[in-house]
Amino acid sequence: MAIKRPMWNKLACATGAALLVQLLLGAPVSAQGPAATSFPVKPVRVILPVPPGGLQDTLARGVTQALGRLWGQGALVENRPGAGGITAAEAVAKAAPDGYSLLMADGVPLTITPYVVRKLPYDAIKDFIPVVGLVQASNIVIAAPDAPFNSIPELIAVARAKPGTMNYGSFGPGSANHLGTERFAMEAGVSFTHIPYKGGVDIMRSIMASDIQFAMTGLTAALPLIKQGKMKAIGWTGTRRNPILPEVPTVAEGLQGFATASWFGWFAPANTPPAVVQKIAADTLRALAMPEVRDKFVTGVGLEPLNLMPEAFAQLVGSERVRNEALVKRLGLQQN
Repeated sequence: MAIKRPMWNKLACATGAALLVQLLLGAPVSAQGPAATSFPVKPVRVILPVPPGGLQDTLARGVTQALGRLWGQGALVENRPGAGGITAAEAVAKAAPDGYSLLMADGVPLTITPYVVRKLPYDAIKDFIPVVGLVQASNIVIAAPDAPFNSIPELIAVARAKPGTMNYGSFGPGSANHLGTERFAMEAGVSFTHIPYKGGVDIMRSIMASDIQFAMTGLTAALPLIKQGKMKAIGWTGTRRNPILPEVPTVAEGLQGFATASWFGWFAPANTPPAVVQKIAADTLRALAMPEVRDKFVTGVGLEPLNLMPEAFAQLVGSERVRNEALVKRLGLQQN
C-alpha cells in the first residue's frame, strides 16, 4: 500500500529540488527569498554625516520621501554630523546587516579618511557594501574679484611665474576639494599655498575679501555671489560646461584632461543580503528618476545623475580609493 505523504512534505520536497537546481546552476538563491520580495516591512534609516540643510541633506530628503511613497513605508533621514563623517560611518558599520540602516556619504569617510586617519572605528572596505551611486557634483573654481587672472590658463601662468604665492581655500587637509586642487596643481606643474577653512561660508568670505585667490567649491552657495559680481567664476570641473553657467569654460579647456567631482551614494553594512541591496538600489534609482525629484533636487541644483547599481558603484568607489591613497601619501597627510 502506498504511503500518502502530507502536503507540507510534498511542498518541502519540491522546494528542496528547486533550491538544488538553483545551486547547481549557480543561481542566487537569496534573490528569490522573502527578504527581497517583502522588503521593507519597517522604516529604513538613511544616516547622513552632515547637519540638516545643505545640498546632501536636501537631496536625501527628496529621495527618501519618494521612496516612502514607493514602499508604503517610512524612509527616514537621520543626521549624525561629526568627525568628518566618521560618526555616521561607524553607526552604519555597527548596524544590523538587514537593509534598514544605510549610510549616505560622499567619498571622504570611505575613500579618503582611511588613508589619513590610522585608527578608525570601522574598516572602510570590509564593513560596507556599495548600494547605489546617486549623483555627482562637479565644482566651480571661484576667484577673488581682484585676482590677477580671469581664466584657468591665466591662473596657471601666474602660478608658474610666482611659485607658491597663490593661496587657495579648502574644507581642510584631506577634504575632497583639498585633494582635487592639489591634483590640479600636480597636473599643471605648479604649486599653491593651502589655507584650510571650516566650511564653505568662510571660504566665500575670504574670496570676497581677497584673503585667498581662488578655491574649488560647490556651485549652489557660490552662484548668487557670482551673479552679484562679488567673485569670479573661471572654471567648471565637470567634463562638460554647466548649463546654469554655460559661459564658464571647463577646467579641461585650460588644462587638458582634468576633471574632478564629488559623488553621493548609499552604503549598507557588510553581509546585507544581496537581493535586498539590489532592491534598494533599483527602487532608489526609480525614485531619483521621478520628475519631481530629478528637477528639484538634482538637475535643478546643478547635480548630475550617476544612476549606478551596486556593481558599477563598487567599481567607482574602488578606483577612487586607489587614486586617493596615492595622493594622500604623496602629500604626506597621514596622521600618527
